[in-house]
Amino acid sequence: MSLILKVVTSAALAVAALWTVARVPVTPEPSAPAVWGSASATADRVADTLSAESALGQLVAAHSDAPRLDALVAAGRIGRISIAGGTTDRQLEAIRGWQRNAPLPVHVETAPQDRLDLGLEDLGPGPTAAALGATARPGLAFMTGKAVSASASALGVQTPGGPLSLAVGTSAFGPTPAGAVEHALVRGLRAGRVLPSARLGDLSGLDALDGLAEAGLMEVHLTVRDASDVEAIRQVKERGSFTGLIVADVDERSSFAVGSIAAGADVVRAADPASLFDSLSAGVQSGRIGRANVAEAARRVLSAKVWAGLSINPPPPPAAPEGGVQVTRISPWRAPSASLRERTRLLADEVARRSVTVLQDPDGPIPLTGPAAPPSIFTVILDPSADPDRALPFVNTLATGLRTDTQIGYTRLGLGMAEAAYEEAEAASRAADVVVLAVLGTSGEVAPRHRQLASRLIASGRTVIFAALGPAELAAGLQTPEALVIAHDDQTAHLRAAALAVLGQVPVSGRLPRAVAGVASAGEGLRLRQQAPRAGSAQEAGLTANVTARVDRIMERAIANGAFPGASVVVGRDGVVLRQRGYGRLTAGGATVTTDTPYDLASLTKVVGTTAAVMQLVEQGDLDLDREVVEYIPEYRGLGKEYVTVRQLLEHSAGHRPWYPFYARGQLNRRDALDFIYADTLRYPPGTRSRYSDFDMIVLGEVIEAVTGERLDRVLSERIFEPLRMGATGFREPGTVDRSAAPTETDRTWRGRTLQGEVHDEAASVLGGVAGHAGLFSTAADMARFAYLLANGGEAYGVRLFRRTTLERFTRHVRLRSTYPTGLGWMVNAGSGNSSAGSMSARAFGHTGFTGTSLWVDPETGLFVVLLTNRVHPTRRNSRIRDVRTALSNALADAVATESGDAPAAWGFGPLPDDLPIVAQR
Repeated sequence: MSLILKVVTSAALAVAALWTVARVPVTPEPSAPAVWGSASATADRVADTLSAESALGQLVAAHSDAPRLDALVAAGRIGRISIAGGTTDRQLEAIRGWQRNAPLPVHVETAPQDRLDLGLEDLGPGPTAAALGATARPGLAFMTGKAVSASASALGVQTPGGPLSLAVGTSAFGPTPAGAVEHALVRGLRAGRVLPSARLGDLSGLDALDGLAEAGLMEVHLTVRDASDVEAIRQVKERGSFTGLIVADVDERSSFAVGSIAAGADVVRAADPASLFDSLSAGVQSGRIGRANVAEAARRVLSAKVWAGLSINPPPPPAAPEGGVQVTRISPWRAPSASLRERTRLLADEVARRSVTVLQDPDGPIPLTGPAAPPSIFTVILDPSADPDRALPFVNTLATGLRTDTQIGYTRLGLGMAEAAYEEAEAASRAADVVVLAVLGTSGEVAPRHRQLASRLIASGRTVIFAALGPAELAAGLQTPEALVIAHDDQTAHLRAAALAVLGQVPVSGRLPRAVAGVASAGEGLRLRQQAPRAGSAQEAGLTANVTARVDRIMERAIANGAFPGASVVVGRDGVVLRQRGYGRLTAGGATVTTDTPYDLASLTKVVGTTAAVMQLVEQGDLDLDREVVEYIPEYRGLGKEYVTVRQLLEHSAGHRPWYPFYARGQLNRRDALDFIYADTLRYPPGTRSRYSDFDMIVLGEVIEAVTGERLDRVLSERIFEPLRMGATGFREPGTVDRSAAPTETDRTWRGRTLQGEVHDEAASVLGGVAGHAGLFSTAADMARFAYLLANGGEAYGVRLFRRTTLERFTRHVRLRSTYPTGLGWMVNAGSGNSSAGSMSARAFGHTGFTGTSLWVDPETGLFVVLLTNRVHPTRRNSRIRDVRTALSNALADAVATESGDAPAAWGFGPLPDDLPIVAQR
């Protein structure tokens, strides 16, 4: 080391004992146009005390692998360092060392890359520019900027590299108007107190730079290769629209360093920072660089550091202990917390789902769900890599989400595989109803061998879904398949998202960020409603993370307290099933409960079956709510019954008695029971109040049969259960024994046996097991399908059972004096506080069943919950179920962290600016 450098280093280390690089709160910048706001005043005070050499050192940038880096940092000859790759621990150690030894804090940046992350090995990958652009959602871009800035700030990085740093004017984000996605990203980064930066490719990008500057861009990088690039620096400076830092990368061309500073650059980076410093110093000495240029650039560099939270204001030195030495305070740079990493992952997964782009005719094959789903599917993976497991996230997600009766085949074809494997794949494809042809890649190019096979399969006449598991360019030049799915990336989250889109388990709204030759123009992409729920976490559904644990505790405590032997629960929100689990056993010491365990639904039959059928018939014009029941059932007359309407049956306001023990009166067949109901005297004038009655729904079931000309069980099967593929749901004949079902009561009064798989309700048994008020059996898995349809506005699994307006009509509170609020057939919450919906919203609707079952849906929050128990086993005297139902509803309602459909708002990267558009129109 030269004598001069040793002297400078010693002096610098002495200064370092006084300076600190602790992050300190910065006064929020005013609305003044100055890019650095109030940070400039602090920077000016420090800049005025700097020597010419110290000021010049602030203008020098280096790569982290530069020669003699540590010594130069300690000497104050480097003001900025660019890190790339490695692990957080390795980079933390380096950053802490630089900041410990630097006379003034060093500005740390990460290298430019095509992902929105810090480029470190042990941090999850962020989205690409293409994926973020495909979402066309500025809100997600803003939050992504906040997420990146949170990790950067934790690590001590002031300028995170990313897609903005690749090229201004040739945006990879897509042609959103005025760069809405890029601008939102800039605003998100800036809101997180890091410096958004961009790279200017050439002067054609100046207009785009103006827009980014308006959004808050704080750095622009230019690569200086020749004199024209130096001139570009001058033009950016003189243009005046951008007032942030200008960083010139000269690499090995340090001869352009002096000209870059003279033209207006604030920072220059070269491969050899020692030579760069000497060149700049010589330029000052020769007058090629004005001393005022250096002083002004140093002020701006220091302003950026202060703005980003680096403290350049030395605190009063602490008193040293007697005989001791002073200790320099070091900033608490740290690895991003587990919470931050998880929230960042959630956001990246949301971007992956929202970015998936689908191109097909309106009646195309996607989604593969519902009655029209194909019987057989064969998946062909074309993968140029040597990793046999690379495509498994796509394949496994697809296979898991398909119908259980679908025949599934799969093959992976690598480039080096024998021709026989390719021939077998073609043969298997010809035998399938639908071929899912998935191509992986990162470059957008498909190997000739794979391209030839893809072309043959698309031209084979089979229904082919082409999945580009990477950039959209993977589909370029191919004959158009019946459906095209573009993931925009080959990371795990994007592979899963593409499969979910094929299955209809996510809403599809992605748009092509750029045109694909021979395929589609930029901005194209279908919007498809979600058709089936997907499994996910509570946070993905916009609920607090601990709600699933709360659900588990409620159920386990209920079983321990004897509320029921076992239970099955499904909880969902906004298309996400966050809990689907069985608890306890069928009986004490019996088989374990699962979500496929059959339960006696009891009075849930009233809504899952009878009311649902009436909603369809009314919507289709086959049933008039305000017509008298006698017009459908002539026997139903006399004693005021001729004035009872179908609506009053649904409102439970027809005047019937609540129930009747037919078995105890010797009326043991269907005809006798119905005759009794038809002839029975009404208990109050119809329409004057609402009093819950099984008779209302028994009669309504008979009305359905009269209108359709079919038995009730057949009507429900054909119109409700089969379309939704609720194969485990239906009525059962009296005397049925099913050891897999949850047993209900040990009937010592009439039947003399424990009922297991046999209808519990005595009236339903007398009616032959098929009745409008009780008798249905189902599983939690089946009931989840029905509940999701309700939460999804009457549409799911490729079918629409009824319109959203019909659902709203039937679940509206009926203003009648009653023991609990009711709609048309449905129980409603209506803010009454006396329903088992607990603290769900006043719009919540559902029903309960005597055996210990319940179903609640809250259209305001998007929640649905299915609870199936056998609380009447072994005796109906057990009444602890009500508290459990309410506790469960309250736990879910209290866990709602966001408005319906806005789960990302709970992940800590908001709130969004008021002027940020929800979707960027193209």
